Amino acid sequence: MNSKINLLLNIKPAEAKLVRQLFLVQFFLGVATAFLFTCTLAMFLHSFEVREIPRVYILSAGLLLVANAFYAKLEAKLPAKRLLQTIILFSAFSILLTWAGGSFLAAKWLPLVLSSWNMVVYMLVGYAFWGMAAIIFNVRESKRLFSVVGAGDIPAKLMGYTAVSVLAPLLGVENLLWFSIGGFVLAYYFLKRFEHHAISGHPESHGHDASHGHGHPAETSFLKKYFQNRLIFAITLFSLAAFTVYSLIDYTLLAEVKSKFTSSPDLATFIGVFFAVGRVLALLVKLLFSSRVISRLGLSNSLLIAPAVLLVISGFMLIPGESEKTILYTFGVMVLLSEVLKSAVQEPAFFVLFQPLDPHSRLKGHLVSKGYTMPLALLATGLFLAIYKHYNGGSISITLVCQILVSLIVLWVATVYLIKKEYVHSLVQALKKGYFTGTELFLNDEPVRKLLLEKLGSGKAKEVILALELLERSGYRHLEKQMLPLLQSPSATIRKYVLSKVVDLRWPQAFPLIEQALGRYPEDKAKPEFIRAAYFLNPVLPDLQAAQSPHMKTAALTGLALRAEAAALQLVLQHLQELVQGSESEQAMALEVISRTYRKEFRPLLKDLLLDRKAAVYKRAMEVVGKVKDFGLFPTVLEVAHTKDAPYALQAAFVHLGDEAFTAQNLPLQHIPAGLQLAAIKAAGKVRGEHSTHFLTRQFATGLARQGALVEALWNKNAELGSEAKQQVEAFLKTKLGQGRQKALYSQFLSQQNTLPLLKEALDAEGKQDLQRMMESLALLFDRAQVNRVMEMLAIGSPEKVANAIEMLEQVVPKKYFLPLEALLDVTLDPEKQLARPAELQRLDTASILKDLITANSASCSSWTRSVACYSLLQTPFSGLTDVLAAQPVPVQDALYSETRGFVLSQLTKSAYVID
Repeated sequence: MNSKINLLLNIKPAEAKLVRQLFLVQFFLGVATAFLFTCTLAMFLHSFEVREIPRVYILSAGLLLVANAFYAKLEAKLPAKRLLQTIILFSAFSILLTWAGGSFLAAKWLPLVLSSWNMVVYMLVGYAFWGMAAIIFNVRESKRLFSVVGAGDIPAKLMGYTAVSVLAPLLGVENLLWFSIGGFVLAYYFLKRFEHHAISGHPESHGHDASHGHGHPAETSFLKKYFQNRLIFAITLFSLAAFTVYSLIDYTLLAEVKSKFTSSPDLATFIGVFFAVGRVLALLVKLLFSSRVISRLGLSNSLLIAPAVLLVISGFMLIPGESEKTILYTFGVMVLLSEVLKSAVQEPAFFVLFQPLDPHSRLKGHLVSKGYTMPLALLATGLFLAIYKHYNGGSISITLVCQILVSLIVLWVATVYLIKKEYVHSLVQALKKGYFTGTELFLNDEPVRKLLLEKLGSGKAKEVILALELLERSGYRHLEKQMLPLLQSPSATIRKYVLSKVVDLRWPQAFPLIEQALGRYPEDKAKPEFIRAAYFLNPVLPDLQAAQSPHMKTAALTGLALRAEAAALQLVLQHLQELVQGSESEQAMALEVISRTYRKEFRPLLKDLLLDRKAAVYKRAMEVVGKVKDFGLFPTVLEVAHTKDAPYALQAAFVHLGDEAFTAQNLPLQHIPAGLQLAAIKAAGKVRGEHSTHFLTRQFATGLARQGALVEALWNKNAELGSEAKQQVEAFLKTKLGQGRQKALYSQFLSQQNTLPLLKEALDAEGKQDLQRMMESLALLFDRAQVNRVMEMLAIGSPEKVANAIEMLEQVVPKKYFLPLEALLDVTLDPEKQLARPAELQRLDTASILKDLITANSASCSSWTRSVACYSLLQTPFSGLTDVLAAQPVPVQDALYSETRGFVLSQLTKSAYVID
């Protein structure tokens, strides 16, 4: 079901979780702003006449300018996530203060101020949220995902507007401000749980200095100083025109609403229902069509949709003879459509415009193009309406509004063409600098294509290869004509790349040029690849040349195996059979051909190589089975690894096979020999996917012996654990904390007694490994990013950084885990620090420590540490320990400890009595 929804919304599977998290944050921000907008507007219209709306616009402009200066300082100091958290808390607290003022002071001016403050809150939240999103996504992702992420506020506002219409008569409009505060609190909660590497660092790490923008190189004038580059300036003009149009439309709507309703609840109900209808339409358009419309029409054409629709409707209302009622209803439709188009098409496309810029310039562009144009638009509209009211009296007519709108929309459309020009220029500049990753969206633009064709003649390998890749992505019709001559390029890197594309695209017409290249560059390092291509693309089926070297013969067989003819396959099988029965070097050649051109007909030959007696052959064959992903041979691989003790080759095979190898069908737990379990666990830690994660969590049920390796593997693959797996990891952590403390106590006692230094060293080394497993467990259970950061700081070893790391760890880990872990860290970092009270250490003695390590092993020490303890009996032979050691059963799987035990007994007794 989820995959179908992702497909419908144009979301890639790897992006689903990220989009869902951002959607939730945007949803609750939408709830908060919806309740705030509806309440403040209803309160204002109930308390003031429509002629006071210009005062709201002018006051809003002043507040926005102040808020912009405040925001600019915060944006320079805080990372994107922290910035949005600060804005959310600030907005919630400001609303709480205004509610308190309205409830206890009954100030008449409060609705006027609150209406203006609503715009400030809306803009600040928008800056911070979309600034954060701009850092996370590149231009490709932005075009697909901004409309989906931004859709979070649509159902929120739909719910908010609908709820206001129901709750306002019951609770009172002023008390609905608490729902706005609650929305901000929930948005803060979900934002706090959201983590992404791009938004967690210091703001300086997100971008470059302003001088690195994509504007014209010599731009040091007014534009450079205030807008940074021409693209931001063009977008700013676009925003100014758009905001002015929308402000004038909103005023006209409110004037008509005020004339029809008088009470505050009635006003709130109508506003809620009206905007709820608009949000329903916007939700459908935004989710189902928005990203696809932008991708299909392109950014500039998408920006033209809203002004074009509004221009047509305004023109219709100016047709002579239309009745006043028709004009009124038509204007209502225009208001709804403007809301839908602004939210569903214009805003997503608008934010994508900044993506060719570096992250610093994106944030700068958001602030300038919205933060400073909105107050200017409000100020201009407010002054115009105030002047009009002063000289003409009364409210402005819809007909006059439409006449003004037509003029403004024409200017609006003109700014779109200016944006298109500067946008292409920014793309070209990004291509020249070589770091823009979204160029495939714009390769059909003539300046970009011309630049790429020029790059083909530069002779620089990186530029030529990048240009060829981008031309291929764009579907350039003459790619073959441009690419084939490069087979004769002086650059070996270019020749090798072009050859690989020729083989991938199966261009037989390249064969004469390949032969020429072989003659022209006989010592080329890429000669095997040219031989492979020649045997693959030769119009006539060639036979192998007897005098060829092993490398050339392997390349020739590989080329033949790529051919589609049955005769070519038979010829390859014949030669492979000879190689399989030949020397070790010939068998290696056969494995190389099989790994690069695997077919089901090669399976018997690969199985013969698996069963070969030579270790180098069967180990390489095991890896090849993984590379070609032949699960039919997987049981044979397991059998060979078990009978011939080849865990490392098995681990490589697992990694190549990938996540599917760890399904219960391919790898039942009961079919894994004990000697191969560790190899399977380590391989699962190097593979991404749900099956390998499930395999590791199932392994927890098999006992404690492998749990350290399991935790390490789960941490290595950044696994997301379910509740049951988390309980198992938590149980492991608790056990490991106790065992770690016991090892540290043993080490401190031996240090105080100045005895058995080798055993103390082994205990200390194992304690450090245990600390690593504990930290990995904490990362799996709690704030992974922060715990991983703590691990990095601990690894650096700087005292200041270690102190900061431990301080940070205390913030993210529960006290019941932090306190014992802190004690172990302190002892590890400062051996002089006491872990336990003197009385606890006094109860220990060397003999009891050795006995515990040799017999019960309550601290779960490794084979090496136990072997060292066993060997230590030669240095301190305690009475009775020799008999205890002799009476212990011989561990079947622990060769190191068994051999050490046998040697020690042979030295301590003339005839050791050993119980097997």
